[in-house]
Amino acid sequence: MFRKRSVGEKALAKLQIVIIVVMVCITVTGVSAWWAARRGLAPPFRPGENAVGRNIEIIAEGQILHYQENLFWDENQFSGIMENQDGFRSAQIEKFNEKYNVTADNFRVEFEERGVTIIKCDVHGKFSGSWYDFHWFLNPLGLDFIDSHFAKSEKELSWQGPVDGVTTTIALRFPFTINHCHAHVWST
Repeated sequence: MFRKRSVGEKALAKLQIVIIVVMVCITVTGVSAWWAARRGLAPPFRPGENAVGRNIEIIAEGQILHYQENLFWDENQFSGIMENQDGFRSAQIEKFNEKYNVTADNFRVEFEERGVTIIKCDVHGKFSGSWYDFHWFLNPLGLDFIDSHFAKSEKELSWQGPVDGVTTTIALRFPFTINHCHAHVWST
């Protein structure tokens, strides 16, 4: 029933055990390295998610509308953004393009130490020669210059209120005295 093993068989059995132990060690080391690397990755970024405030400024200059959006974050959110700046940058530009569907270029995304991210770009094709069309901007936000009660000064329209649950301030500035209807602005 039990036979005595030869020296060669004993050596082979020991070699098999050593190989199994080495393979288990390699597997454990590999899984540990993978887990550590996985945990170090920043969580996926969801654009605009949980921002605590938003300021949007659009400055008209000839045929170009200079767009700037400042998003304000709490400390934990901003820390996560800083861990994944490239992902945030890409997500913000993609979000802008999907939301507004306009011709825009010169995109820049900046990060400020005090928990603020800034996206800037230039919007083209919204000046007819005598007036600016803001349907592209107002409709996705559910706003209207008249019905949403934008405040009008000599060269500016402004508004403050919630948009998608985020306190939002909007300022549109022009180099001339203005008048407007629901979604257009022109020189008086």
